[in-house]
Amino acid sequence: MKTKPKRYKSIDKRVITEGENLTFELFLPNDERTLMSLFFQSDTVVNGNDKVRLREVEKVYIDEEDALAYEAYVQDHIQTIARAEDISLDDKAIIVYEKASSVLDEMFRNPESLEVAKNVKPIVDCFVNIILHDLKAVESLLKITAHDYYTHTHSINVSIYTLSLGAYLGIKGEELEALGMAAVLHDIGKSKVDFDIINKNGKLTEVEFDEMKTHPAQGHKIALRLGITDERILSGIRHHHEKLIGGGYPDGIKGDEISSFARIIGVCDVFDALTTKRSYKDPMTTFESIKLMKEAMKGHLDFDIVNSLIRMLHK
Repeated sequence: MKTKPKRYKSIDKRVITEGENLTFELFLPNDERTLMSLFFQSDTVVNGNDKVRLREVEKVYIDEEDALAYEAYVQDHIQTIARAEDISLDDKAIIVYEKASSVLDEMFRNPESLEVAKNVKPIVDCFVNIILHDLKAVESLLKITAHDYYTHTHSINVSIYTLSLGAYLGIKGEELEALGMAAVLHDIGKSKVDFDIINKNGKLTEVEFDEMKTHPAQGHKIALRLGITDERILSGIRHHHEKLIGGGYPDGIKGDEISSFARIIGVCDVFDALTTKRSYKDPMTTFESIKLMKEAMKGHLDFDIVNSLIRMLHK
């Protein structure tokens, strides 16, 4: 019986963490570039010399059958990666963003899976660690926000804007982490909305928009099922589409009834939606987006927060 040929995929060698056991084998292409030779065995504890050897090679590969083990390894060590001094801020931002994209994509496919949900907090903590490192870290993250709109990348973008703005506003520590959780989960309720409505190429009908408007309440329910009890997080998810003058959804609350988390997320949600490309519209520039927000959304958004976003982006 003929054996199935092995297939390999390249990985980011910078995620290999010193002092930790590999849970998969690493390979290098041999001289002919058609076959692979073993570089590190599984269960190898990576030391300083190994890291030097890794820096000296162009690319490393894993067996495609080890892809899940590799993903789990990155998840387990993502916070170490975020703190690593030998990885540039720009590269950290890319690594963490790519991991966040993978986690959020899975989260939207399995929104009520506790196993998947537990992977979200380490991602938020990584963004917090990077953002609090210095102001250039914020710039690194803002540079890589996706320019095409997908529900999961939109959630990551909004969390980056929200965390950056929260830090700019002086929010720190556990409160900033909670704000990040609310932001990254703010649209999780869209997983319960018809796929064709979410991805419609054009304006929604009244019936379709009525279904779309259920997503904050649906997200609130999902968060409760996942065991989230922090009212700050729950309000950020449920009320990010409420308006200061009332008339928003799902509860039609107004003014001080809308939490600071919901106000910050609401501003960042609108900003990212305007500045990303959709199938039916080109992205607006930052200037065009802010201008529209200031001119067309008075009484909807908290303009103190909008002005803080302007100052943060300018800085």
